Amino acid sequence: GALLEDDPHGLHGSHADCALLDAFFQATSAGLAVIDRDLRVVRLNQALADINGIPLEAHLGKTIPELLPAMGDAIVAPLRRALETGEAFTAEVTGWTRASDQPRAWLVNYAPVRSKDGNVVGVGTVVLDITERKRTEVRLQEEGETLELLNRTGKQLAAELDLEKLVQAVTDAATRLSGAQFGAFFYNVTNAEGKSYTLYTISGVSRDHFSGFPMPRNTHVFAPTFNGEGVVRLDDVTRDPRYGNNPPHKGMPEGHLPVVSYLAVPVISRSGGVIGGLFFGHPAPGVFTERAEKLVVGLAGQAAIAMDNAHLFRRAQHLIQALERSNQELDRFAYVASHDLKAPLRAIANLSQWIEDDLIDKATPETRQHMELLRSRVLRLESLIDGILRYSRAGRARDKPQTVAVRKLIHEVLALLTIPEGASIEIAAGMPTLFTERVPLEQVFLNLIGNALKYAGRPDARVEVRGRELGDVWEFSVKDNGPGIAPQYHQKVWEIFQTLNPRDNIEGTGIGLSIVQKIVLSKGGHAWVESEKGAGATFFFTWPRLETDATSSVR
Repeated sequence: GALLEDDPHGLHGSHADCALLDAFFQATSAGLAVIDRDLRVVRLNQALADINGIPLEAHLGKTIPELLPAMGDAIVAPLRRALETGEAFTAEVTGWTRASDQPRAWLVNYAPVRSKDGNVVGVGTVVLDITERKRTEVRLQEEGETLELLNRTGKQLAAELDLEKLVQAVTDAATRLSGAQFGAFFYNVTNAEGKSYTLYTISGVSRDHFSGFPMPRNTHVFAPTFNGEGVVRLDDVTRDPRYGNNPPHKGMPEGHLPVVSYLAVPVISRSGGVIGGLFFGHPAPGVFTERAEKLVVGLAGQAAIAMDNAHLFRRAQHLIQALERSNQELDRFAYVASHDLKAPLRAIANLSQWIEDDLIDKATPETRQHMELLRSRVLRLESLIDGILRYSRAGRARDKPQTVAVRKLIHEVLALLTIPEGASIEIAAGMPTLFTERVPLEQVFLNLIGNALKYAGRPDARVEVRGRELGDVWEFSVKDNGPGIAPQYHQKVWEIFQTLNPRDNIEGTGIGLSIVQKIVLSKGGHAWVESEKGAGATFFFTWPRLETDATSSVR
């Protein structure tokens, strides 16, 4: 503390000391004062007089409670602490002075003033106005909380596909950001009589506050929002010319939550349609600022995208469920149809054999040939029915992916085929090991290699199986030295029931390549053929290198 001489209280000192002290007091922009033990002002500068809103001379000899009655308790307590403890400290003080009609904040340093003999005879104070700093700190804190809320809400909107939870999150966040007493989201619903709006979520108050009222109508106040015309922000909705023009209530119905400040923001989808509106109310006037409006508009834009995505997800789920039901019905139909069709076919085959047996002595060679042809047609029709069954199920199996060594798989496929004498099959080096469903890949190779052998049309049939890596997929090829396929048939061969050879020459259903294409497409790949007439054919297809459970289950 300061030591001041030539004064019984140690507060006045010599003329030179006082002149120096006054010069220091007036030179600083901080508020300075010296208070004696009776809490009377002994000395102060103009800066502090301006802070208090009282002339400098009017302070001298007056006590703090006399000068600032509204702040007396806030100032007296720390002064007494400094006088009693003799310790210096700093404290924040808030309140009103005559210079301001708004609360302000000050940082005050309290230092004991000691006499020559060391006794505390008063307190020196340094007063710094920190109102703007405190307001800035509050704004920064609010901005931080706002950013945190927006970030949290943004993450929730990006991850949430449950429409009800999504809309509730938006309503809660927007109500908090806007400073509203309550907020609500109303869906834009069209009925036979025109427009009607359905309350979907509410925040800030219980839903019971709205349960006793009918849904809002297409009033002049609501119309701009549900028509997507723009934001409506009113400091006092009851003073707006659009308010109270619609019977029977001519404003808010009795018992409705009081609304003075009003903010309404349309939620517009990517297609331009108005999904609904976010509405906010507060009983005090002028609550919703331009900043609050911008925040809610931004949140409404995010909400529209998230709600579009949720609608698409919900629609996709319904389609998937419908597709699964359709597939199950198709499986049942195919099984029943196969059983019901095969039974009479077997009867026809048996009957033809019995007739031939009964006419064994009378049947001519031509009759026996006709009976044999009848039975071969029955077998062909049975094969066709089996092929249709395989085609209907192709690509819809849901086995778990497993590690599959392709070279070993091809050797197992060859063991299932009847390879003509003189034919040769070459499997190129470098075949991969894939993580995939085994059976569909086996079906593809079985059909392609089987076709290459069946349609070679020569005793020295040669088949080459190759593969090469193309990033996340492998491209496989099955090449033969058969008669080839003219370019105009390169697309036709993949169609169901299509064959390029008369069935009496080479028995076939025309379903094998259709099954190949359906399986490959179900894996996200594609299949094609490269060939010229008389130059053999090469069939290609792509297959994923690494298949997940999710990939294998999407059919």
